[in-house]
Amino acid sequence: MRVSKRLDYGVRALFELAARQSGGPIQSREIAQRQAIPEAYLHQLMAALARAGMVQGTRGPSGGHRLVGDPATITLGQVYLALEGPNRRDHPHDADASSHAMGAAVVHAAWHELEQRSFAYLDSVTLADLVERARSVDEIVDYAI
Repeated sequence: MRVSKRLDYGVRALFELAARQSGGPIQSREIAQRQAIPEAYLHQLMAALARAGMVQGTRGPSGGHRLVGDPATITLGQVYLALEGPNRRDHPHDADASSHAMGAAVVHAAWHELEQRSFAYLDSVTLADLVERARSVDEIVDYAI
């Protein structure tokens, strides 16, 4: 499954907000620096995520962005829909209905099944899961002798 920069950057920005949720609003500049996202592009993503009800922005010197809701309830599937749109999730059916090549229907069904399993996986992973995975990795790497 190919992941667009838009989706990758969007999930990384939401991950940053979820990981630091208790610390108050986070400014775009800080999110952009920590996640290596171009700041101008981040503004576009945050606007799309705000329209989807996932983030809320506050203007001003003490403003920034915060996650709306519990990271355990926001799935990667929801983020995909918010950033890529519902049409991207629909399986493109064979445009050439007159094609009756042997095996075409079987191959088409295999791609459809792959797509369905991919979206089922995205729907099963939450932002809280990603934060927990990052913490687990940090615990393994961060040890002292």
